[in-house]
Amino acid sequence: MQENNNNSTDEDFLKNLPLQAEEIGFKPDEMLACGKCARTNPPNRVKCMYCGAELEISAEQAGNIKPGLRKLELWEQGFNVIYLPNDEQIAVETIRKLAQLTGREKEFLQKAFDARTPLPLVRCETAKEAEILQNRLNEDGLKTSVVSDESLTADTLPTRLRGVEIRDKYVLLTIFNTGKIEIINLEDLKIIVTGAIFQKAVEATEARKKGTTKILDATEIASDEALIDLYTGENANGYRILTKGFDFSCLGAEKGILARDNIKKLAAKLQTIAPQAKLIDDYLSVRGVLGEVWEVEQRKDSQGLSRQRFGKFDLSSISSSNNSQQFTKYSRMQWHLL
Repeated sequence: MQENNNNSTDEDFLKNLPLQAEEIGFKPDEMLACGKCARTNPPNRVKCMYCGAELEISAEQAGNIKPGLRKLELWEQGFNVIYLPNDEQIAVETIRKLAQLTGREKEFLQKAFDARTPLPLVRCETAKEAEILQNRLNEDGLKTSVVSDESLTADTLPTRLRGVEIRDKYVLLTIFNTGKIEIINLEDLKIIVTGAIFQKAVEATEARKKGTTKILDATEIASDEALIDLYTGENANGYRILTKGFDFSCLGAEKGILARDNIKKLAAKLQTIAPQAKLIDDYLSVRGVLGEVWEVEQRKDSQGLSRQRFGKFDLSSISSSNNSQQFTKYSRMQWHLL
């Protein structure tokens, strides 16, 4: 009899147990209605899960959202959250918290902060997502700015120059293709950015047999070219000086034999005659960190089949990489942070 009473007590206990220990979903009044399709969405989303439209989110609701920072393709137009350094040291605990928030590795964030120069931390898919992330970072004491890929226009290169003539209060800029001359006042020159364009191409011949690929031959060609980008306060497109095809006679007696040395001398001279201009010369030291967000453009083009021996055909391809867009973004970012 006692055993039956115990069984009854156990059954009552099990019946009274809650179905779940805590609320794991969202309450109806917390859901967000999409302004386009009118369907409801969880309050931790930036875009509608049904139609993809951007949701209207209040400041209070933004606190519930953790941006879903998917990796964007190079061709996509995103929004870059730029870290603006100050004199304060970023605590290790803050870096750990930021790593969870942004989805970035702690080692990457540490390198970005140690560089002590403006650098993109993440690329967001939408402006709202970037705004939410920026506010979160600001709450942790980080000063940031949001710059869109559209405003950086990396597909449009700066106007290339063929020559520069320095006068007392202004410089004459000779456009590379047309020979047209533009005049800018020295006091209007705001930014001088130095760096280099690195290009590499690998032509390979592969043999395929039974699902495996074997490289028979590969030829690699690599090159690098130093350059200078110049910006005035009103011209976001800028001007570009490459070592090839540029007349360094503006250096006078300082002109040397090697173009690589001449372009360094020219950057120094421009900074001397326009001391108000900010010289940005750290691209080469931060390009590794920069590549975590703004990747170097890479592509592989098939050259088709080629007959290499009797009855045998091999596949040829060319793999190439170029940092032109990456440097252009970094260069233009400096202007937008003026």
